[in-house]
Amino acid sequence: MCDSNIEEKLINFSVKSIREIRNGTNKVFLCEMFGNHEEKILAVYKPIKGERPLSDFFTGNLSLRELASYEISKFFGWPNLPPLVIRDGPFGIGSFQKFIDHDPKNNYFNLFNDHQEKLKLVIIFDSIILNTDRKAGSIILDSQNKIWAIDQALTFNPYTRLRTVMFEYNQMKISEDIISQIKFLIQQLEDKGDIYITLSELLSKEEIDSLIERTKSIQRKQKIPSLDPYYNVPYPLI
Repeated sequence: MCDSNIEEKLINFSVKSIREIRNGTNKVFLCEMFGNHEEKILAVYKPIKGERPLSDFFTGNLSLRELASYEISKFFGWPNLPPLVIRDGPFGIGSFQKFIDHDPKNNYFNLFNDHQEKLKLVIIFDSIILNTDRKAGSIILDSQNKIWAIDQALTFNPYTRLRTVMFEYNQMKISEDIISQIKFLIQQLEDKGDIYITLSELLSKEEIDSLIERTKSIQRKQKIPSLDPYYNVPYPLI
């Protein structure tokens, strides 16, 4: 099923049941959503009202950052991010993201050996969006052996730093093919193409300017930025 069909369902289906997921800082809920003919999907709902204030991020816009991350992943076609929309819900406006069925015992640390190539795309992506919270548990594996990256809310803030558990890719060289795609993103942003228009509704001009400069640096150096184990790690690790 293509992402646009799932996005349409996330927007239009009705929430019939909801329960809180109690393993994060902010309020997060698992929802059963139903459409015509009782077709059902599961979604993760993060209401803006449930965001806990952070010292280094504006309150009330984490959903927009999640959506901006998703839009860039669609632009590239990688890495795999679950379809996500912003809409009204039982506790007000927030993000609704397709729930990916997975075994929570798996995470980056025990998936690394078998999925190194797919995980490379995640660390490149995180370097572009400036992900400050890539924990091991935000890398999951579905029943079809497909890697997914979740939780891209703490991103794009030019006054923060990359934080990740993915130190195996420290200063990794990026392939010419990926560099060409990154160059095309820069061109589209500077020419104010469709992706720029989309992101301008989600991020500040300062954040988009920082995105362009950061991405240019990655293109120029053609490698993952240097990671310091005393500076570039999230807490907790999982």
